[in-house]
Amino acid sequence: MLTEIEVANAVPPHGFIRDYVLHAVKQTTAPLAYHLGTGLSILATTCPLDYGMNYAGRLRANIFVLLVGRSGEDQKSTAMGIGRDLLFEAAAPLVGDFPGSPEGLIDSLSRCPSQIVPISEFGRFLASAQRGYFEPIKALMADLWDSHALQRTKANNRVVRVENPRLNVVAACSIPYLEKYTLAEDWTGGFMGRWCVMYGTRERTNPDPAGDNSAFDYLAGELRTRATTETAGWCSGLTPAARQFWADWFNDVSNRHLPSQIMGVRSRAPTMARKAALLYAWDWGKPVGGKAWEMDVPELDYGIRFAELHIASVVAMADRIAEHPDARLRRSVIEAIESRPNHHASVGEILRTMKMRRRPVAEALDGLVEEGRVRRVTTGSDYVYVLQAAVV
Repeated sequence: MLTEIEVANAVPPHGFIRDYVLHAVKQTTAPLAYHLGTGLSILATTCPLDYGMNYAGRLRANIFVLLVGRSGEDQKSTAMGIGRDLLFEAAAPLVGDFPGSPEGLIDSLSRCPSQIVPISEFGRFLASAQRGYFEPIKALMADLWDSHALQRTKANNRVVRVENPRLNVVAACSIPYLEKYTLAEDWTGGFMGRWCVMYGTRERTNPDPAGDNSAFDYLAGELRTRATTETAGWCSGLTPAARQFWADWFNDVSNRHLPSQIMGVRSRAPTMARKAALLYAWDWGKPVGGKAWEMDVPELDYGIRFAELHIASVVAMADRIAEHPDARLRRSVIEAIESRPNHHASVGEILRTMKMRRRPVAEALDGLVEEGRVRRVTTGSDYVYVLQAAVV
């Protein structure tokens, strides 16, 4: 997971993002990574609809940020709330509500094409999607990450069309939910592969977190100014120095050895770096005025630093992401055995811990015994299962 020092090295030396992060750390002891991710997501919401660059198509500066950490310990929702409240003060219409249906999301974007949707309980969303209820919204959000035009036809045959949607999302989720409701296929190229993951743990403590809100009005004013800017210059490409800088990093990422569960991060990370670089350029004023501009090393550098935080976060989570449902079940069985004294557990104890039917658990135990990861030990008229490392 990300340390405070690692994230601090990815915070630029000037601009709105730096000022926002300094403001946010005075309000809560949540990990610095959460503030950086939230700051970029609210800044992205203020970008004009005509802002972007060509990169494997027409690339826009909207982003999906996922704050990952321990439930109740790392203050994920608190960190999100700081950014949400600031944007609400600056430009309330840009703060959207969580949609109850794909149709509701399209209707919302037709009224306000650029908006951010905060999701404080992303784990519940994943659980509902696995049961099928939110699966259509997941598919729609995947298209919206690419800012594709979309439409729907109402009952009266009236067509609702959104030509230039700019959906941004900042969400919070604990590791157990990601472990339970996502698989490797979700992270390689699917829905989860589109999220910029910030996986942190709280390092700072404060016995009296009263907060220092003195910068609130200034930051709200900065956001308001950007949100009311209607046009921005199109990025025409990279400067020669930036082109070499980018090629060196891109080749390095493409050749990295990553765990098989998250191999797809290599293909998504460059796009995330470019999106973040667009945001830093917007932060520092390059596109203001509407003239075409070239992306240079500074904004590309900090865009890459942000992407590296995402890569480090997903790598740190790799051993918690199962490659298929059977692998996830086997890991759960091992954890159930580990939870018992001396890593010994009967079938009944495992079933009580997992709250599952006997047959799938028994099949998983048979597989673990054949693999040599678990050993069946006879104890009188019964037997228990013991983790192989715990067998003497």
